[in-house]
Amino acid sequence: MRDEKLDKMFNLYQNLNKRDEDHKESDVTGHDRFWQERPRTRRKRRAVNRRTQSAIELDSEAIVSARGTLRRGRSASIEDEDSDEEKSYQLTNKIDNLAKILFSRVSAARGCKDSDVRNGRHSYTALGHGSSVCENSGECMEMEKRSRDRALSICQTYICRMPRYNLVKQLCNLGSRMDKHWFIVRDTSLKTDRLVTLAPLSRNCSLSITPLTKNILNDLFLALQHPYICPIFDIDFLEFESQNYVIVVQPISQGSLKDLIYGIERTGWNEDWNQKYGSRGKGLPLPQVQQMGRQVLEALVFLKERGFPTVIHLHSGNVLIQNGVARLAGLENTLLGFTSRIHPLIASKISQTVSIDMTCFGHMLFEMCAGYELPSFKPNSIHLSDVEMYPQVVELLKFIFGDSPNHHKIVEELLVHDLFRNIDLREMRSATVTIFRPRLTPPIVNLLDGIKRQNANKRQRSRSISDVYFARRF
Repeated sequence: MRDEKLDKMFNLYQNLNKRDEDHKESDVTGHDRFWQERPRTRRKRRAVNRRTQSAIELDSEAIVSARGTLRRGRSASIEDEDSDEEKSYQLTNKIDNLAKILFSRVSAARGCKDSDVRNGRHSYTALGHGSSVCENSGECMEMEKRSRDRALSICQTYICRMPRYNLVKQLCNLGSRMDKHWFIVRDTSLKTDRLVTLAPLSRNCSLSITPLTKNILNDLFLALQHPYICPIFDIDFLEFESQNYVIVVQPISQGSLKDLIYGIERTGWNEDWNQKYGSRGKGLPLPQVQQMGRQVLEALVFLKERGFPTVIHLHSGNVLIQNGVARLAGLENTLLGFTSRIHPLIASKISQTVSIDMTCFGHMLFEMCAGYELPSFKPNSIHLSDVEMYPQVVELLKFIFGDSPNHHKIVEELLVHDLFRNIDLREMRSATVTIFRPRLTPPIVNLLDGIKRQNANKRQRSRSISDVYFARRF
């Protein structure tokens, strides 16, 4: 009898331990501890009134029959007028969408500038950053096809090396960089889809491409988990035909902040970059600007406190939206020496009194309110008039871009501004305190310090060249 009780207790403890192991948080790449799926609750059905039924409870055939009877009995009705207006509105939207697509394709073929605002419309071209644009659109399409086929071959080579992933499909050009490609893969170990980006290494990359560097970077991104930072599950390097490529695996989001500004989130996040932003967007509501702006600031401050280099790739396209939460992405670009599309506009006029990440945040904040990108280093009176319905934003933009020769502005000052001060950060409350104090190993600290020193030397050299240029000119 005693042996039977011991056996039962032993089996009970085994089941409890197995249950704990099943629910244990995974330490391998591919796990996002801050991802929260919103519960789907079913609405309770109301009791049906047996004597009468509303229009919603009637079937479609009965509604059509009733409307036909009304049309025969009278010349017009309020419902018919509303229906005609709705049809006209839908037709207008379809025409507008078709015009956007045609406008973007014609602009790309003619070789418009990267970000040129004319009469409130944006004209983007797929071949920016100083590269020559093909006059023949057919030749451009052929070059793009060869580039996509090459990228697909590289991705398939990587998949063969990584049995954990299965290639699902190749996506369109989700960003403005023509040498960057996007894929959807299936993570067989976690039974979920992931987003894979592929790009050739920049000439400005100062890291030595070794297995040790890869391991250090993966350990770094595993430690930098935060509710407002999009995690990087895996980063790898691949040499293909004497060219080094970087491969990044991250979660699939519901679109970027830029998609939200231009009203194409959820449904159009995977469309071509040249077609998504052909027309001016709409300013976001002030509460949404405050909430997402504060979330991005929290991510910047977190990275700064952990010794991460200054984020120079902050823009609306690198802020991903997941369940209504803004999460900063593109952190690998800062470490690998890539430059953003607006970097030449900002870096050429940056001063000692303001940081690059604060200036980038000012550009992003303006776009969130105005619905279009700021085409100059700082907003002028015309630009500020487009956001005059946000007086607190105008005040903050003047602080960011204003001249303060005796005061060095930092990102932390924006957190205490009235625009972002009293914002509820529920994702921060639900996370444990230890998560926000990651332990960085000495190899990670040495890598980050080396990148920061090299970035500082590059900025110093660029300032010296700029000073010599202006001295000779004037």
